[in-house]
Amino acid sequence: MKKHLIVLTLMLCVGTAALAQGSFVVKAGLNFNSLNDIKVNNVEQAWNAQTGFHAGIGVQYKIPLIGLSFQPELLYSRMRTDIGQVSDHSYGFRLDYLEVPLNIQWGINILFLRPYIFASPYVRYALAKGDWLADVPWEDINRFDYGLSLGAGIEIWKFQVSGKYNWSFGQLAKDGSFHIDSDDWQLDDANFRGFELSVAFLF
Repeated sequence: MKKHLIVLTLMLCVGTAALAQGSFVVKAGLNFNSLNDIKVNNVEQAWNAQTGFHAGIGVQYKIPLIGLSFQPELLYSRMRTDIGQVSDHSYGFRLDYLEVPLNIQWGINILFLRPYIFASPYVRYALAKGDWLADVPWEDINRFDYGLSLGAGIEIWKFQVSGKYNWSFGQLAKDGSFHIDSDDWQLDDANFRGFELSVAFLF
């Protein structure tokens, strides 16, 4: 039975690759992600989003006739959030990730336009952190994160413009909770979520 499943999977992959039309993708955009579920004095709050960015490359494989395409990407993504004013000083919270989303798109070709909707499961790994986390060791931070994005876009000739909303399913704090600067702020279940706007060029 296992052999039959393996053979069937290989046949589907070969058939899909034979039908698919591939394009190289260069992508960049802005992140508007907030940090949610922070416990401040045992009350859950969210920190307002600051503007971050993402940039990277990918490959798009289109399957003609059914309007389906797959677009895996490799992105450098900066997540920022604004903690607010503390003692007349504005504090920001930042983590930089290496992110791998798989965009599964479905759209309809209308002359030179292709509007589409998509779902995008993703995984990412934290590479760098901002000053606000300087005193927090990496051992206390869950560097691996994963989640799902839903969005829509339009493809015009070789350009894509898209927007999506990200839901992180991971937790920022590793093995329980840790505090930032004050025992009043706990990031046990906190994670990032929010909007992203992107432009891409296909060639």
